[in-house]
Amino acid sequence: MVSKCNRITPQTLLMFFAVSMILFFPSLTMILLKQSSFTLGIVVASLCISFFLGIHFYLHRTVKLDQSVIFALLIIVSCCFFVFVHLFFVNQQLPMLVEVDAKRFIFSFACLFIVVLSAFLAALYLKNNSNTYHFYNVVNICGILLLLNGLMSLTKIDFFSTGLAKPTFLFLEPSHFALVVTPFLIYFCLTLSRNKALLLLLIVASWAGYIQNLTLLMGVVLAFTISTRQNLVFAALLFTLFVGALVTLLGIDSLSYFTDRLVLSGDNDNLSVLVLFQGWQNAIETLTTQSYLGGGFQQFGVTTVYGSVSDKLYALLGFSINQFDGGATAPKLVGEFGIFGIVFLCGYLIFYLKVFLTLRSNASVSKMDVFFYAIFLASFLEFFIRGVGYFSPLMYLFLVSVFYFTVQKAKIKLEKNETDC
Repeated sequence: MVSKCNRITPQTLLMFFAVSMILFFPSLTMILLKQSSFTLGIVVASLCISFFLGIHFYLHRTVKLDQSVIFALLIIVSCCFFVFVHLFFVNQQLPMLVEVDAKRFIFSFACLFIVVLSAFLAALYLKNNSNTYHFYNVVNICGILLLLNGLMSLTKIDFFSTGLAKPTFLFLEPSHFALVVTPFLIYFCLTLSRNKALLLLLIVASWAGYIQNLTLLMGVVLAFTISTRQNLVFAALLFTLFVGALVTLLGIDSLSYFTDRLVLSGDNDNLSVLVLFQGWQNAIETLTTQSYLGGGFQQFGVTTVYGSVSDKLYALLGFSINQFDGGATAPKLVGEFGIFGIVFLCGYLIFYLKVFLTLRSNASVSKMDVFFYAIFLASFLEFFIRGVGYFSPLMYLFLVSVFYFTVQKAKIKLEKNETDC
């Protein structure tokens, strides 16, 4: 039985191909083809995954249109219809001289459909392949590859001649790496022994401190808060003591990179803070002065209102930056979908709290469920801390997690998985 479980199967290779395509291919596309976003890489990866999953479903005839699958399909169709109808009404309310970028909308909608369909097929594949032993192996291998990528980036060697100050090997910048590695960090902290989990957190926190990346440091805090078996007050106290010890050893000046980014104000001259502040200001200005419906799908920076922070960024740099991605996904959603975006974020936060409490309650949850819960929790960073638009590796994984829990009828216990493998 052991040899049967351990052998490499076509299903294992397909899983590894799909996960590695999403984790690494989009960033490599940005680096090698000099792209300004993940869009091309995510769309190509989604097409490849859909193609191979389509072949698998055709050969094995494993797809069953039960109620959960039909419900998920109805959600996809309803959301696509809503995006079109919403833009129609937005266009009716736009002031003179402000026009919707129709080409941008059509192209983005086509990309969105490809990505959503691929994520749905991936979730459907997991639903119809209850043998999850190989899934764990794929997650472990990808986690090791990400750890090796982090170690390689410590050399600060610019392997692909990007010209950037912080080359991160297979990723264009540390923040992109942070968004991808955080779900794995949360997963391993929840599934490893306590000592191993703490060691992993220490390693990743040290990496974030050495490279100077606040996004990953917040991912470490998130993973620690979720995985600690003590109460949250104790966790907060322990983290405060850790920060205090760090300040004592290194001095407050050495932590200026992080402290500058914690002052969330339009008066701050830090570019990262200003970019995030710009996104929220432009979103709120659009809702309060132009339309409560927002500016329309992928129209952030096109039909939305510019605030004073945008002017400040232009004065500092001589050009506009991050006008289209909002600095994070949450302000982009609010700016583009108005009150509907706010409703979505409220629902997201409610479910987020539910997932957070579920994982902290020591409830019996399978490792596969833990992994997709970890993805959902890690998505907070992309929504509220450092977003790169709708087309990114973490947002793709977020969609897979949503569809995974939508099409799953029942939880599969880890013991059963090991017995059936």
